[in-house]
Amino acid sequence: MQHDFFIMKSLSPTQISHILHLLDSGKSAHQISTSTGLHCSTISRLRSKHRSSLSKSTGGRPSLLSSANIRYAIRLITSQKVDNAVQVSKILQTTVPHSISSKTIRRHLSWAGMKAVVKKKRPFLSKKHCKARLDWALAHQDWTLDDWKLVVWSDKTKINHLGSDGRK
Repeated sequence: MQHDFFIMKSLSPTQISHILHLLDSGKSAHQISTSTGLHCSTISRLRSKHRSSLSKSTGGRPSLLSSANIRYAIRLITSQKVDNAVQVSKILQTTVPHSISSKTIRRHLSWAGMKAVVKKKRPFLSKKHCKARLDWALAHQDWTLDDWKLVVWSDKTKINHLGSDGRK
């Protein structure tokens, strides 16, 4: 039975300090690997051992929207200048040099904690309405069960025949 052992060559203190300097200057493990000829895992191991506080690249494709664009989109929606992601993408087309789909806008708004909800329809209650309701309740607080059985209740339910009233 034959065993294959990989022997890792040790790095000199000069090499280690050079790699740590490159990491401190913001270079990625891949960039350092290309310039030094060392493997990415060796550089990653040095980062985790000596510079654990340095953030690693999350990888993936760079975002089409900057953080300023995302904040602008959130402000457009919260200030009610626009109602949805499609309208936000049309406005951002004028400021961003490339096209952005509404799905991208929706995803970023979702990551920012925003979500589409159906607005509840509530009747407007003025102070006059509230006082009238309270007066009515106080006038009828001593009614018995038999008194309430004589009342005809008419529940009004709003039904939309052609679609909803929209989302906000």
